[in-house]
Amino acid sequence: MGLLSLWAESLTYEYEILKSCTHHKSPRSKCKKCVESCKDNAISFVNGIPSINSEQCTQCGDCIAACSVQAVAGIFPARTVKNHRLVITGDQVPSIKELLVYYKKGITEIAYDGELSVHWRKSIEDTNEILHLLGEPPFTFMNEKMEEATIEMTRRELFFSWKKEAKSLVVKMAPAKWRFNQEDLQLAKYYPSHQFAEITLDTSKCTLCKACEFLCHHKCLNISDDSFILNAQSCSACHLCEDICPEKALTVIEKVSAHKILNLPVVTKVCSTCGQNFKTLIESDEVCVPCEKRKNLLDIH
Repeated sequence: MGLLSLWAESLTYEYEILKSCTHHKSPRSKCKKCVESCKDNAISFVNGIPSINSEQCTQCGDCIAACSVQAVAGIFPARTVKNHRLVITGDQVPSIKELLVYYKKGITEIAYDGELSVHWRKSIEDTNEILHLLGEPPFTFMNEKMEEATIEMTRRELFFSWKKEAKSLVVKMAPAKWRFNQEDLQLAKYYPSHQFAEITLDTSKCTLCKACEFLCHHKCLNISDDSFILNAQSCSACHLCEDICPEKALTVIEKVSAHKILNLPVVTKVCSTCGQNFKTLIESDEVCVPCEKRKNLLDIH
């Protein structure tokens, strides 16, 4: 282990929720992935924001993997790697997201000694199903007697080894606290030909208010003068765009598929009521949104 790694090991740290959390961006966020992933009930909402109770937290890393926007900072617990194989030790089962990232880093075999637990087998089999959708060969199993002198590498060290320039990590380290580079868990950059979510838009409801574009963490939505582009390749299914859309025009589902871009034309019309130009996704629209809302309000009263 190098000096940098030894120094990082010596630092104290606690898991924490970063400002990039969807609940910091909007009170309308309904995301509860970190809370639902925590088996120790160490995460709860405080004034509408998820908070980690450090006394209850066992630093299992499940919340880091569960977060759609990489807003949980911390350090993963230990893993064992031997000859580019992930060695099954203990009961801490890796998430599908974690296994998919390891796979792209060259760890494509799972080694175990004796019986493979139900939880481990399910995680690996579920990951293999996704690998099939991605057009990749599956993880293979190796049942063999483990040598005592295995090459141990913690998940922290594994992510360290992915960095060609170790010095760049020092810049990202806060004083007296090493933070795991949670951005490395973005699946999109490892599988650029596929997407892990699908975004659909009800054009009859959308008013082109741009709230979704402004708040999207991964910049999947782009509205210009002549088009509305939906690019789900980097979408991590945080559902914030869906949660904040005032017209409920957006829907996000978790689905593995080939990468595709949806380009919807935006047209400029002249409002038949106020005479002002307005943008719309519907060619047949004749009234701008403000005038339409005023009309609906008057009809109610």
